[in-house]
Amino acid sequence: MNKILLFIGFIVFCSFLHSEEIVFPPHPRILYNQSEIEAWKKDPQKTKEIEKIIKQADSIISEPLYVPDKEGDWIFYYFCPKDNAMLKPVDNEKHICPVCKKVYCDERTIAAYRTVINNKLDKDAVTVASAFAFTGEGKYANRVKEYLLKLAQLYPLFQRHDRWGRKRIFAVVGGRRYAQNLDEAVSAISLANAYDLIANAKCLSFEEKQTIEELLKNIVREILKYEVFHGGKNNHQTWFNAAYAVVGVATGDSELIKESIYGKYGLLWQIENSVTSDGLWYEGTIAYHFYALEAIQYTLDAVKVIGWDFSKNEKLKSMWLGPINMAYPDGKFPVFHDSDPVELKNYQKFYLWAYKYFGDKLFARYAGIQIPDVKNVELKSTNLSGIGVAVLRKGKNNNEICAMVDYGIHGDSHGHPDKLNIVLFANGKEFLLDPGRISYSVPEYNTWCRTTVAHNTVVIDEKDQQPATGKLLFFDDKHDYSACLVSVDSAYPGYILKRFLVLTEKFLVDAFVVSGKEKAKIDWIIHCRGNIAESSQNIAVDYLGNKNGYQHLKNVKKLLSVSEPVIYEINQQDKKIKIYFLNNSDSSIFTGSGIGYHLKDEVPFLMRRKISESAVFITVYEFMCDSDIQSINILPVFEKNKKLQETEAIALKISFSEKTIELGFDFREKTSKLETSGKTFERFFFNIKQ
Repeated sequence: MNKILLFIGFIVFCSFLHSEEIVFPPHPRILYNQSEIEAWKKDPQKTKEIEKIIKQADSIISEPLYVPDKEGDWIFYYFCPKDNAMLKPVDNEKHICPVCKKVYCDERTIAAYRTVINNKLDKDAVTVASAFAFTGEGKYANRVKEYLLKLAQLYPLFQRHDRWGRKRIFAVVGGRRYAQNLDEAVSAISLANAYDLIANAKCLSFEEKQTIEELLKNIVREILKYEVFHGGKNNHQTWFNAAYAVVGVATGDSELIKESIYGKYGLLWQIENSVTSDGLWYEGTIAYHFYALEAIQYTLDAVKVIGWDFSKNEKLKSMWLGPINMAYPDGKFPVFHDSDPVELKNYQKFYLWAYKYFGDKLFARYAGIQIPDVKNVELKSTNLSGIGVAVLRKGKNNNEICAMVDYGIHGDSHGHPDKLNIVLFANGKEFLLDPGRISYSVPEYNTWCRTTVAHNTVVIDEKDQQPATGKLLFFDDKHDYSACLVSVDSAYPGYILKRFLVLTEKFLVDAFVVSGKEKAKIDWIIHCRGNIAESSQNIAVDYLGNKNGYQHLKNVKKLLSVSEPVIYEINQQDKKIKIYFLNNSDSSIFTGSGIGYHLKDEVPFLMRRKISESAVFITVYEFMCDSDIQSINILPVFEKNKKLQETEAIALKISFSEKTIELGFDFREKTSKLETSGKTFERFFFNIKQ
């Protein structure tokens, strides 16, 4: 009953907001209002910043205004696919790669260059309009007016198109001036901000203001017309909502503002549908989390002008808290899905914004502001169940270790086929890495980044996984260890994949189980930052495969004699870890190199291959190499005196010079009491013998 009453109350509240007349303050009202401008002008600490804006504006208006009169194409088409280098214009028709010197004269490249010009024009318009706001000099307002009126003439002439070559009504996710609605939305925000800053200029007639406002509304109305084809949930929609809000506030259009918040895919809908319970963007990538968050901040800033405040929305607030739990001990992030190697401090401006909006002092800490008695979030092992990442943490101070496994939602178009993929941070370094997205402008984005073999998981028959969502079967965090068991049964039809991880301060145990009914080529692979120190003899192998990412595995060598265990040492400058491969019967072991964070980033890999219906790959990663593991033994596990198959359960005994650690693993979905070496357990046991 209480929930029903709360829901009715929410509907009534929304109806009230929809019917409430919105009062718009005078221009300028978005980037800065007049009182903020006057405060800036009086603040000596802002003098250099204002001078910089004016200098940039003077440089911009010293050049004649050139506005492309044809459509632009996708910005990533203005990169050399071989070198991932942005091209340089020789003139409007000829463009050269600064690395390989190849010259591009094709229409797609020329159209992409028009997008480069358009992006600069939009950015420059805000700079020049800001110069007007701080000086009141008409020359700046005149330049912005000229630009906006020129766009008003051209916009109706642009043909709807997308980056795949579709035209008119078939380009449902395309744009007019740009090749996608996303770019149209980002552009509309800049254009609206520029207009808002010069709206009171004497050089603007009433008719000219109407013309410019109609241009801005037409751009976002076109986006609104086609937004349904984007699905609402994705990061593009956050920018559509931001454009509705900013243009609505700039032009005094109440309906656009309401659409941005309460529309079918408005901000409140997105918070409920695109943000997981962990406060993370559903696409599973830190890059797109903050990209969406940037647009959300634009939206909230715009509606704050008219008095709308959403700072009490806890799920909204969680979007700034969520990423903290995904960070490595050094503040860097794993590069899951379509993301890049970044760190938490790169996003200080987001946390400064959050501190001002929510008033939570915790955000000030992550904005780089030191506040007494306010500490950073204590990072602990946790299961981020909404996004589907289990985070295992151990160690303190300079010996913090972190392992993560991605078992959850695929992430739509920005997700990768990488279920049960792991990353590992130890000894102050990332040792097992995910390549992320490299760049959309190079073929390797599709032929490497979006393949399964590029990740630290299992590949069956050299094919990529199907988009899949796995599940967590077990999670535990104790003083001596953190552990989890994850599973997926739809990545490869007919096969079940399971991964059991146990992290301690000295080692990580990684037990990967593949269960199927038909014989297949099963490849277990990890990509390691550093150099592989090999003590055994190898022979060169021409290649491991010619498609699905295997064609990028280079310098391949095969281990001549497979022993038990096989030991590798990974050296990364002055840090190292040891890797023990166990359960190696009927295995082939390969080393070589793949691609890391960019095309020239050569990263070693280790691969184990078994041809079988099922396989169990046991790996132990030792961090404190001076702790000196003496031996590792695999022990049988019994249920009611019946020995279980190794795909069902195993036990390990890891012997050190001064102690022995015993571990038992039950991989089955439904667990029961098991026995090994005189110990009984359910699901998992961990025992230290001094």
